[in-house]
Amino acid sequence: MTMKISPLARAVAGITLLWGGLAHAQMAQNLTIGNPKAMAMGNAITADYSGIDAVHYNPAALTKLKGRQTMVKFLTGVMDIRADFDAPSDYGSNFLGLDNDPVANQSSRTTTAAMYLPGLGGATEVPVLFAPLAGLSITPPGSKFTFATDVYAPQALGYQRDDDDPGRYQGKEVVLQRITYFSPSLGYQVNDELSIGLSIGFSHQAVALNQDFRAPGVLTGFTGVAQDALCTIEGNPFEILLNICGGDLGPFTDIANIDVDMQQSLSPTWNVGFLWEPYEWLAWGAVYQSEAKMHLQGKYRVDYSQDWQGFWQGLDSSLIGAIFSSITPDGVFDEEAGNVSMDLTYPAHFSTGIKVNPLPKWQVNFDVKWTDYASWKEFKLEFDRPLDVLKIASLFSPDNATATTITLDRDYESVWSWALGVQYDVNDRLSLRAGYEPRPSAIPGNKADALAPIGDATLYGLGVGYRWDKDTTIDLGFNYLVSKQSIDARSSCNINCSDIDSMVYNPYADLDVDTTVKAYILALTYQTSF
Repeated sequence: MTMKISPLARAVAGITLLWGGLAHAQMAQNLTIGNPKAMAMGNAITADYSGIDAVHYNPAALTKLKGRQTMVKFLTGVMDIRADFDAPSDYGSNFLGLDNDPVANQSSRTTTAAMYLPGLGGATEVPVLFAPLAGLSITPPGSKFTFATDVYAPQALGYQRDDDDPGRYQGKEVVLQRITYFSPSLGYQVNDELSIGLSIGFSHQAVALNQDFRAPGVLTGFTGVAQDALCTIEGNPFEILLNICGGDLGPFTDIANIDVDMQQSLSPTWNVGFLWEPYEWLAWGAVYQSEAKMHLQGKYRVDYSQDWQGFWQGLDSSLIGAIFSSITPDGVFDEEAGNVSMDLTYPAHFSTGIKVNPLPKWQVNFDVKWTDYASWKEFKLEFDRPLDVLKIASLFSPDNATATTITLDRDYESVWSWALGVQYDVNDRLSLRAGYEPRPSAIPGNKADALAPIGDATLYGLGVGYRWDKDTTIDLGFNYLVSKQSIDARSSCNINCSDIDSMVYNPYADLDVDTTVKAYILALTYQTSF
């Protein structure tokens, strides 16, 4: 009976692949804040002036704002996501010779953006990612305090793939989104050299996933071979004892589609920072951004394929199937739906850096950063009712599943990174900027996948700042980010393992998978006194 149970357990374990994509927040770190100066300087901005967005980057720098200031921001971008699924020379050996995989040697590509719209839920396709954001600050006359609030997006990643895209088994629709909609903040000028600051962020966190499922492996390969041998015989006498001919269940059969929609409307965090400027040519800053512990809640729906239902209905009609019917699906449900929840930690972040003016008109920024992705050791989904799929999974992995929960080990790593930015002041009004930021992945190689296909990444920044008049500044920033990863066959059990005990979802078992992501982000801000 292991032959019948394992494919289902593997498919259910795939539900938790959603949370694998969360670790790719390292790629999203600061990418969608949309501050043009920070973008242009490669996000090496901790010791520098970043306008009202200092609420996020370093609230101590809010003391640079004088009087009453308002800022309007326009952010847009395109993400080009590609994946190649190549069959090695021995492909099919683990499927008992079956090698007619429609995904093998195919390519996936999407540039279609998606967003999560609170109130509507799910992944909503948008022609192009575009978001207007805003903030304001007030420094009372003669006061050492500056008060501010800002609207920004610490995370905003989303895409959709076509229904026939070979990448649909690890994300047909994916959105990871965090919007900070209210951020009361203050900066305090301690003396001429030192400033400190604090901000409280109130955010909406959303995660949405829709994807198709299949379960290539040794066991489904055995099922496929057995069906080829037995199900072509008319009036097969073995069907009374064991009927496996009710529906196709080979290694490349579509099993189901799952849709998960989870959110938390109020997720608070806090940022604290300082800025020390002992000389006109030197500044040092640091900021700590707290973690946020969340309890995401939402809905799930699983739509099973006719082949999946037919296989189990046929099996239950036979003698062996009837004996074990209490621990196997009966195939009568074409859909399962209900409520789902999960505890999630938004990881803490620390950044420190310097700003140096080595020559007149020249400025160099350098930052060192750390993000605590080691807090993502595992993710646990809790369902509102016992599910057959979880009951079966618990038989083979009791440490990771019960009738109402399933847990996936992640074992991600906290990462250090650095960033470099350069600014040249052409004159008192015009500044030109460039930046560079390598971004190491927080995901070990044996946990890589194509759900959010980001490995080590490199970010390049360009931008310009222009002072329109004494009260108004216009900034333009552009980021180009590129990430490539190669996942050799059987090297990551989040995507392409094929061991008989690989309970984690591996829809591209035994395939070599290469992914490429290119992101193009453009932001414009208009900041003026009011």
